[in-house]
Amino acid sequence: MKRIIIISALVLLAGCSSLVPMEQLEAEAIRTGDWSLVEQRERIIARRNLRSNLNCPPRTTGYCEIGPAGEKCVCVESDIIRASLDDWDD
Repeated sequence: MKRIIIISALVLLAGCSSLVPMEQLEAEAIRTGDWSLVEQRERIIARRNLRSNLNCPPRTTGYCEIGPAGEKCVCVESDIIRASLDDWDD
């Protein structure tokens, strides 16, 4: 589960430079009837807001997990995240 979230975060960060405006996503959804991309963007924004409300101390990063009880966000040492990414490369 951790790897999925980390990979999702990396994909999100990589995609920020070519981010399609919400208005364009909504216009396409109205045209096609497929609202999945709009809903996905709303989930990303909500997750980002949850992490930003954590006010994590220095050298920590907000980390969120989705479970049966909903989404839970905590502050995690940045070194742990880096180590997880290094493990992923192996």
